[in-house]
Amino acid sequence: MKLTADLVAASPSYINAIKEYELDLSNNHITQLENLGSTRNLYDALNICTNTVRVLGNFPSLPRLLSIYASDNRIASIDRSIATAIPNIRTLVLTGNDLHELTDLEPLKELMQLEHLSVAGNPVASVQYARLWCVWRFKMLKVLDFERVTEKERKEARELFEVDGELTALAGDVLAVQQTNTFVPGEGLEEETVDLDKQQTISELKARIRSEMAQIEAMDEYV
Repeated sequence: MKLTADLVAASPSYINAIKEYELDLSNNHITQLENLGSTRNLYDALNICTNTVRVLGNFPSLPRLLSIYASDNRIASIDRSIATAIPNIRTLVLTGNDLHELTDLEPLKELMQLEHLSVAGNPVASVQYARLWCVWRFKMLKVLDFERVTEKERKEARELFEVDGELTALAGDVLAVQQTNTFVPGEGLEEETVDLDKQQTISELKARIRSEMAQIEAMDEYV
């Protein structure tokens, strides 16, 4: 389904569990992010969970946007210029997508206010040193995959990837890996089908998002 201005206008919006004004575009079979300029920068949070989006990108300038909930899509790449359009993102939930390499996450390093990130349920989460890499690469992170980032982890990450302000050989090896998941917006969308057996019900989805936001709120109390 195309994400049209009419769909944006018809979608529910509300104050969510962490007191953000949220636009709920979840569960709409959306394949590509587009026409988000029609939101007129009115929202603090964007919920695009349980769609079939492949690329996290194509955002207009949305400086008010603080949180994106994008669990259970097919996101395999992130727009290199994402921080230009949405510079104030603090929370990014990418649970259950298709990001494979640590270099696929590189555009996020320009999100200077990113404090909460989840990549659990992506192949990248199983890559060696993935957690420590994210802790080192994204300096402002407080919570990663719903677990608080500790000072011990920060120290260990610095020792692995940085010596006297220079990259270690290990860090160089990580950055040398080519992004394996690239996608041209619009490519193959006519072949997109939705596996209904894998779709969550609306109530299940809402429960999951409430749970994720509650975890974020709880983590904030201890960070």
